[in-house]
Amino acid sequence: MPLTLITVRSQVHRGVRGDVAEVKGRLPQIEANVSEIMQVVWCVCNNCRDMPTDVECKCCGQQPEACISILPHMAAYILQEGHLRLASRIWNDVRGLDDLPNRGESSKQLRHAAYRNRVVIPSCVVWRIRDCFPDLLGHYTGYIPGRVQ
Repeated sequence: MPLTLITVRSQVHRGVRGDVAEVKGRLPQIEANVSEIMQVVWCVCNNCRDMPTDVECKCCGQQPEACISILPHMAAYILQEGHLRLASRIWNDVRGLDDLPNRGESSKQLRHAAYRNRVVIPSCVVWRIRDCFPDLLGHYTGYIPGRVQ
């Protein structure tokens, strides 16, 4: 078969499709490797994730089996939706604010109630809260230094 521009394009196209299929087949392995690479060097507990600012790059400092984010107290007191709703209502009552009526804001209210005291919270705890009360668009405020609520 003579080598024409159409034949070359066809071979290149088949090659690209083959490469794409090979990459898709190896995607789980690639994701696992990326996850290992993304492990943050400042984390001791192995549950932290990278944070947008240096001040937020804080670990609980515990060994993996004693990480604050996986302790029963975290689930019992910090991640209980009923406790967080009560805390949010009390806080808003003290500040003279209304609770947000929009159901789409519910997770946002719960996240803010879970880390209300606005000190830098370990990354593992922040991400446990975000995993329990996610923002559908993945937009999070993060730590705001000097802000008093």
